[in-house]
Amino acid sequence: MSKGGGAGKVYFVLYLAVVLELLIIIVERDEAEEHLHKKTQEAMRIVESILSQLQSGAGTEGINTRPQDEITLPPPGVDIKAIFGTDIKSYRKYIVEVGVTDVSTSLNKREFESEKEYLQRIQKLVELANVEQLQYQIFFSNDPNPSNAPPFPTENYLKEQGVDFLNLNPGDKISGEFPDVQWEFLGVREMNLDKEATFNKIDFTQVNMQEIAPIYPPEKFRMIGPTFGPPNMPEDSIFYYSEEASVNRYSGGADMQRRAFVVHFQPPNQAGWYKLRFESRTNRILGVKADQKVDAVSDEATVNIGTVQLTVRDLRKVMKELTLRLDKYSLPSLDALSVSDNIVDFNKQLNEAKMQASTEDDAEAVIGNINLYGYIVKLLAPGQSVNFEQNRGSIEFNIRVVTPKPTIASPTITMPTYLPSFDEVEAVFEFNISPYQPNQNNLTGIVKDKNGNTIARTNFQPLDQIAGLGISEPPSGQSRLYRATVDKSLSPGKYQVEITHQLMSKTEVKKMELEIFPTTLTEQSAANLKTRMSSFAFYGYPLIFNVEPTSGGKIPAKDFRITVKTDANNQYPETNGLGIGSDYGFYFTPDAKEVTLRIAWIQPLTNREVDLFPEATFPIRQEEPSIRSARMSVDPNGPPAKIRIVITGISVSKPQASRDQYANVVLQVAGAINTDGLKGFTAITEPMLDGDAEGNYRMEFEISGKLERGETKVVGEIVVPLTAVATNPVNGVRSAPATQSLRIPINYEPAREGQRRPGGGGLR
Repeated sequence: MSKGGGAGKVYFVLYLAVVLELLIIIVERDEAEEHLHKKTQEAMRIVESILSQLQSGAGTEGINTRPQDEITLPPPGVDIKAIFGTDIKSYRKYIVEVGVTDVSTSLNKREFESEKEYLQRIQKLVELANVEQLQYQIFFSNDPNPSNAPPFPTENYLKEQGVDFLNLNPGDKISGEFPDVQWEFLGVREMNLDKEATFNKIDFTQVNMQEIAPIYPPEKFRMIGPTFGPPNMPEDSIFYYSEEASVNRYSGGADMQRRAFVVHFQPPNQAGWYKLRFESRTNRILGVKADQKVDAVSDEATVNIGTVQLTVRDLRKVMKELTLRLDKYSLPSLDALSVSDNIVDFNKQLNEAKMQASTEDDAEAVIGNINLYGYIVKLLAPGQSVNFEQNRGSIEFNIRVVTPKPTIASPTITMPTYLPSFDEVEAVFEFNISPYQPNQNNLTGIVKDKNGNTIARTNFQPLDQIAGLGISEPPSGQSRLYRATVDKSLSPGKYQVEITHQLMSKTEVKKMELEIFPTTLTEQSAANLKTRMSSFAFYGYPLIFNVEPTSGGKIPAKDFRITVKTDANNQYPETNGLGIGSDYGFYFTPDAKEVTLRIAWIQPLTNREVDLFPEATFPIRQEEPSIRSARMSVDPNGPPAKIRIVITGISVSKPQASRDQYANVVLQVAGAINTDGLKGFTAITEPMLDGDAEGNYRMEFEISGKLERGETKVVGEIVVPLTAVATNPVNGVRSAPATQSLRIPINYEPAREGQRRPGGGGLR
């Protein structure tokens, strides 16, 4: 059943925010007006009254599920459809609704609010309006009681024991207040909100509750144990956030206070009680974030109680006032909670203080103030607002699974229809047979090539006989899981696997397509990767690439592992996938000289690794600068016998030396001036180059010659070779020289004797 109650918790959040604001105003005025002291006490009594009435619940309410359900599984070996004309539905779809803060009236930009302030506020509203975390836990009990499931540990017991279901293994037993009653832990799935992605997809031209719908990406999904979903259902469809279900339950008015999640559950072939438990974490109350120290929190930082924002400065004033009034009760301090992070011990000390205060004449008012003090400390202690009951909650319900005794025993096989693998490892897959009859199930497996010839066989091992899996041998009549391994590696190509299950006089044969790929990247992908690593491993730049295996998209990207390390750091975490993006955070740093890369396939079930791109090492280089002349300006001046050429607007780019530094760049003339393109003229001075990479360079030299009879203009091209080199200021590594033949166009009419050129200094 649901822990806590709906509307009361919503009003608690709103009333707490309003009364805290009132109390803050009174405390501020109390500093200047002593006669308001009684009003302060009265406000505190109001807050205590609200807390005492509304602190009964936690943050998950309005969950639309059946409190108890029953599923009938078809007996092993029985074709229910053949007998009754229809299948038994052996799975269920449940919709779980979790209450969140209604922020619909706070989404518009406020008057006098800057763009930055508006975006920061929307980021907080994204957290308030969504479920931060939802955990789906599955437990099993073989208790034979057909009507009532055995008792499960209470919320308080789990909290006191510090039970973390993500640290359990399938098969672990848990018990609560009744040690003789045990539930078997089967698995847990946890989805976590990606706040940044949710915020980034908002269309600010039409912000509403539907527009800030949450994103729960696969990389923030955690799972232990089997999926317990219907056969052939994609893994991401078993437990997920449903935008459609959320909208269908949205009244269409101004508010949308729930988010809907969908669970598809199909139990294994084992009768008994199954408990589905959902534990949520929301953000109805947002205190100081966890990534900072308490003494470093700015007075201007804000916390949220619902959509109401309060500043840390104001809360500190109220806490100071409460601390003075409650001095004799030895309250646990804000600093102590921030250092220890032990909320259980903090609550224990608060309870001790309340016990001490219970003998006072005004015990009710004092205890109310102690409660208020505790709430303010949780708001101000970094990361502790998650411990507000209004931010946490759980619900659980029981499913009784029954399996009628079989009346018809026919052998069955449930196995994949397609399996991709690589040629350097023996193919492995798992399948299910039923009914299991000890010493009577005969299994054989063969592999055929495209011509129908048997070229290999399969070996079988029951999963309950593989160490470490924690799977027990099933009782007679149930199904049994097997792992099949082809007895040799196969060359690339397509094959057919045939598994035969014989039980007494009956036989079942199932076939599966097996496709084997070369254990490598595609030729083009491998060549591109080598080129990229050889040519673009520059200091200060991130490592970014994508690759394609010979299997294309037929093997999930999550089954591939990329390992990157340098001679300066071999501790970079391995990552699963077929590429590395900027979010991986690998940059070529100047303390390293070379980078090593490996890409492997991790075979599911066995975790064997085979290299698609064996470990290879590449040098890290300093990027070359770039010489730019697009904005070059040429200014010739003087008579043909001595024309001075001035070139400006030459620039050189400064490449990265590290993530936050640029290389030092030197530009030089790399050889003699070439005047072959300027008939009748030669250079009479060496080019002089001045300037630096921070601005532009200026070049000057002189040419001499004479115009041919009848010519009035000097027309042609001069070529000056330039070279630029970048030097890394951290490690001294120099780049390869960047060269450019600077082509200088000349179209110049010298002043004739007795004339001056416009703008020049000669005679016209």
